[in-house]
Amino acid sequence: MDQDTDTVNKQHRATDPAAKSADQWQDHLVKLSQYGEQIYQDYREQAGTCKELASAEWRLSTRSLALTIILLVSFAGGLVLLWAGLLATIGLAIFAFSQSIWLSAACLIVLQLLCLAWLWKNIGYISEKIGFDKTARSIKQLLNINK
Repeated sequence: MDQDTDTVNKQHRATDPAAKSADQWQDHLVKLSQYGEQIYQDYREQAGTCKELASAEWRLSTRSLALTIILLVSFAGGLVLLWAGLLATIGLAIFAFSQSIWLSAACLIVLQLLCLAWLWKNIGYISEKIGFDKTARSIKQLLNINK
């Protein structure tokens, strides 16, 4: 007899609009809960990926910085020797032709300033390669920050 009563109640609920609406709301709440859980899992996964990316970029940047410094010091040592020899040769040549120590000194100072400007420009270019561009972009995406 309980089965007959349950069957009648189910049929009554199926035809009752209020019961149908309540079932739909429950279904919607269950789906919203599932979506929320999925968003939370995706957010945690993206945060983990962002952390791994930052770690990888840190290692690469550290290695790049160390190699850049080593190569810059080595190159600078060789360049100093070459440049000193070149300046001495140019200075002696200018002095031999003009017999003016002031003209020789002025020409050598101008050449030295041009060399320093060129070096400064290249150091700036190399130092731009050290950074966390992809990590910053990933964090902005993670936190939904738009420029």
